Amino acid sequence: MSTFNLKNSKPLGKGQTVENDGIAAPEVLSKLKGYRKTVVAGYRPLLLDEIGSNLTSGEMYISPKIDGELWFMIIEDDEVVLSNTRGKLIAGDIPLISEVSQISKRFKGRVILVGELFVASKKSRPRVSDLASALGGGAKAEVEKLGFAAFDIISGGDVKSSIPLVDYKDRLALIQRLLADGKRAKCVKTETINSPGEVINYFNNWVDAGKAEGLVIRAGEGRIYKVKPSLSIDAVIIGYTEKSGDSSQVRSIILALMRADDTFQLLGSCGSLGDEKARKEMMQKIQKSQVKSNWRHTSGDGAIYHFVKPEVIVEIKVVDVQGEDSSGDSIRKMVLSIKDNEWVALQKLPCASVHHPVFIRYRSDKQVNALDLRIEQISDRCLINNKETKAEVITLPSSEIVRREVYSKTIKEITSVRKLVILKTNKEEVDSDFPAYVVHWTDFSPDRKEPLKREVRLASVKETATTIAEEMLEKNIKKGWEKVQV
Repeated sequence: MSTFNLKNSKPLGKGQTVENDGIAAPEVLSKLKGYRKTVVAGYRPLLLDEIGSNLTSGEMYISPKIDGELWFMIIEDDEVVLSNTRGKLIAGDIPLISEVSQISKRFKGRVILVGELFVASKKSRPRVSDLASALGGGAKAEVEKLGFAAFDIISGGDVKSSIPLVDYKDRLALIQRLLADGKRAKCVKTETINSPGEVINYFNNWVDAGKAEGLVIRAGEGRIYKVKPSLSIDAVIIGYTEKSGDSSQVRSIILALMRADDTFQLLGSCGSLGDEKARKEMMQKIQKSQVKSNWRHTSGDGAIYHFVKPEVIVEIKVVDVQGEDSSGDSIRKMVLSIKDNEWVALQKLPCASVHHPVFIRYRSDKQVNALDLRIEQISDRCLINNKETKAEVITLPSSEIVRREVYSKTIKEITSVRKLVILKTNKEEVDSDFPAYVVHWTDFSPDRKEPLKREVRLASVKETATTIAEEMLEKNIKKGWEKVQV
């Protein structure tokens, strides 16, 4: 059985691409997803002024952070493909792939290289937005611009060594041998440093000089750091929570950017708002502008946000923005519109998460429009798909009850009730945030200190929902309970 499935491929330049499910071997796809979840998702973002407090002296490896996308180059039996964690494939007559195919005799076993897929430019450093453009256009795609900078290897090797190799320096040496003299495919430039102070020099030479998006530092015990310039974002406040015990202070705010269609894209929350005086000042600015909303948003501790008119623009500083989650799926957030002083939820569209946002200042010089609050403030830093899509209200299908059972028990004229319901949501294909099935258990006993108890379990398929339901019944319906006809 072949590792790759090119059955439903489409033209990409003179090569081919498969949007999803291009990896036919589950163990290979598992390796790719596992690396993203366990390694890439564990990268620690740092600002330059945080280096001294987070890094200690000792051998470290430093590389430029290339502004591309995480992809894997898989070489097996003289076949070379590129894949992401969703099984999207690039194969065939692609200059980058052809170059590696010519040296395939160096590779032993199934080699899987981890790296950044990027678009080379003679004018400036690579940009992730250029990659999206280069991969568009079908047969006219600019695939000749594609490059691959490998920074790790998770399978295979050469005649000298092979995976597993615990020490990064050994994996690095292996990559350098495999891709020696490569032009389009090469090992990422890596230097050895021994002190935090050296990071500043490389930041100046690589990042400040416009040669790289940031730095990647591999330190001891598997710790990996991303060092990027801080990013300033102008966003509008659309909601707030109050500080516990003092309603005159803002505890946190939710912020939004604007899309090209003048709708508001939820960005995220910010709780670093300054001291008590600053929090009271903010409350005075926004509290009087409360409006209704048909959509609810809660903080991490369960507090419900009060929505306000989009009037107050602030500048925040963030360490990093991320357009994909640990599985490689787009981060989607709600898009809203405001009409007649009421917020209306439209649909969730791709956006980004912000890391460590900090309030900097109010921007009275900015206006609430799609230019001053443009979503490109973050899409210039990370790839956001479909940012030009017009946000519209999506009518979700109705849920249906596929199983409902009610049981009762009466003791000394006190009746207790227990109810099982399985719902088929019919929404999972429209909005992936919805589960396919919901199993709901209700337990009501009027003589109990807490009369009403509920338990909700989720399931992706009917069989799992049924198993959960049977377990609930076995655990909770004993002698004395009678089934009620409903």
